[in-house]
Amino acid sequence: MTFKKFKNTDIFHNTLEMNPSYDFVVYDGNVYLNNATGSIDLYDGLSGSYPYIPYSSDQPSFVGASSVTIAGMDYGDEMTGSYPQIANITREYITSSAATITGTANHLNSLKNTLNYYRTMSEYHNFDYYTGSPVVNLISIPSIVYGRSIKKGTVEMNFYVSGTLIGQLKDSNRNGELIQTEGVGTGQVAGVVLYNEGFALLTGTYDIGAGFAGENYNGAGDVTASWANYGAGMNDGLAGGVCDSSSFGLSFDGTTKTQTVTLLAHAEKGEYNHSNNPTYKTYGQATTPLSSSMRYVEPRELTIKNVVSSSFSDTDADFHKTTYISSVAIYDEHKNLIGIAKVATPIRKDENTEYSIRMKLDI
Repeated sequence: MTFKKFKNTDIFHNTLEMNPSYDFVVYDGNVYLNNATGSIDLYDGLSGSYPYIPYSSDQPSFVGASSVTIAGMDYGDEMTGSYPQIANITREYITSSAATITGTANHLNSLKNTLNYYRTMSEYHNFDYYTGSPVVNLISIPSIVYGRSIKKGTVEMNFYVSGTLIGQLKDSNRNGELIQTEGVGTGQVAGVVLYNEGFALLTGTYDIGAGFAGENYNGAGDVTASWANYGAGMNDGLAGGVCDSSSFGLSFDGTTKTQTVTLLAHAEKGEYNHSNNPTYKTYGQATTPLSSSMRYVEPRELTIKNVVSSSFSDTDADFHKTTYISSVAIYDEHKNLIGIAKVATPIRKDENTEYSIRMKLDI
């Protein structure tokens, strides 16, 4: 086997940035992502993943394991737990008294340093502004959805009643401020979005319903349509059928960066024109080796098959050593195979042709 070392000019390192688009729709307690069920599989379709601990004299256990379960275990038995299987956007309605549908004001308090860090971007990036607000509508977007960050200038929130758009927010200034661009209250700042952390905080309590009486957005009776009530049913524990006249849209672009390595493998003139494939030799030749207790000799003169086609039916074309490159094997410095790149269609090569095969590896 012939090994050929990559030169410095054959290896290129790059960063590929992509901005996938996401479109969430929330209606009647259901969340949809890009016209499908609005959840992300954390294990990419691989089910059955779970943590486990072998039971021993140290008596390890998972948080929440009952003493009855532990008492009935023998050394070596596996104590199993569970992982969350999906990720989804969620909503928390936080009032000044910390009364919420799900969670407590602790989730808001944990964003204190983050909000204050971005103070230079906008006056609304101020934790005191939200602790002084009677209501904070906290929208959480898991990082597995958006990647490294939410792309600035792509956030759009829509509020619909009976299919009619009554309000729209956009981060038009690209500084995190969510400014109303449609409906009652156009031009007002109704909240902020934290691009790197995946949170949106809405405080707009003004009525955008334009005559709409409102719905039971928070599980405590009918209230007016406002940005503080945006996203009702977004995995917040609100039952279906309670808020079925309103629907909500949330769209944005994510940002992902993938490190890539591009490798160039060269097959120059006169190289890689021999093969150990049995089909490389003319069919029907005696290939049985001569073997005895004293020696082992393989046939030394075997004819290579001429695969060059002739333009004439009764004449053979001139012979040219010809091979077909179907794959490139990559080895480390210790000659350990670490990867194989296959071409879509085998490449025909003779002694007078040369090729450069480009391979790209996403890390």
